[in-house]
Amino acid sequence: MTIQQMRYFLEVVYAGSVSKAARQLYTAQSTVSVAIQSIESEFGFAVFKRSSSGIELTERGASLALDVKRVLQQVDLLNAKYADHTEQRVEFSVATQHHMPGIDALCSLIRGHMEDCYSVNFLEMRTTEVLDTISAGRYDVGILFFTSDSKNLLIQKLRMGGTVFNHIAYKPIHVYLRQGHPLAGGGVVCEEDLKNYPRIAYDRVIDTDMIFTDALKKYSSRVINVNDRAAAYTMLQELDAFIVGSGYRTSSERQNGILAIPVADCGPWEVGYLLQSKIGESPLTREFLKLFQEELERD
Repeated sequence: MTIQQMRYFLEVVYAGSVSKAARQLYTAQSTVSVAIQSIESEFGFAVFKRSSSGIELTERGASLALDVKRVLQQVDLLNAKYADHTEQRVEFSVATQHHMPGIDALCSLIRGHMEDCYSVNFLEMRTTEVLDTISAGRYDVGILFFTSDSKNLLIQKLRMGGTVFNHIAYKPIHVYLRQGHPLAGGGVVCEEDLKNYPRIAYDRVIDTDMIFTDALKKYSSRVINVNDRAAAYTMLQELDAFIVGSGYRTSSERQNGILAIPVADCGPWEVGYLLQSKIGESPLTREFLKLFQEELERD
């Protein structure tokens, strides 16, 4: 089994069809088909089940896909470290909702496990974008929180997308406030206290996302929709606004006086991470999750 055949095989896994994989690889469909046939001939088992509706991995094919991803990641690590050319890079990607931990863990991963040549993505997204990104296999791991009321819908969407949720913790629902906010003096706040202050929201931009993160029962009459953290923090400082979130803070947020205060009369979030069920964990993913767990325990 050659490295090229491995790359073709993994692309078919992500794409869900040989024809789509060939288009994404900018190669002939027959070339990809021959690569898959060669793999099946070499190992003596079918890697895909074929039907009129498409293809899916067999049980042994799924196991092979996990091993292939690990091998390719190690190949990329070797190329990045020893090859004379520069186009080979260590690649790792994290998709997360806004105001979730992970950035400190990713910085530790880069410092400890990557050298000169790497390409790393850490993108904050709306909830359904995280689900879609991991389902498509475009990112290695997704980080997510949601309300207990929305769990059944979440599990349904995960099953449809071939994605697995791994529980980490339950976390009280928090609001983020600027240091010096009128509500910042106490150890907790109540929903009633928040109703006269502007609420900053991300998922409200798309209606289907709201169910996962809309934890408050009493809504502020003033809502500001944003799509990035920098805009949100400007609003916090200038307008005495608040953000509903997980309660985790990065080291930078602590240094800049962003407070996370629990809401007394709300239930908890469930916090965890997402993996593409066809592939599972790579070595870098396992190391990131180890560092991520350490980040949570420090909070």
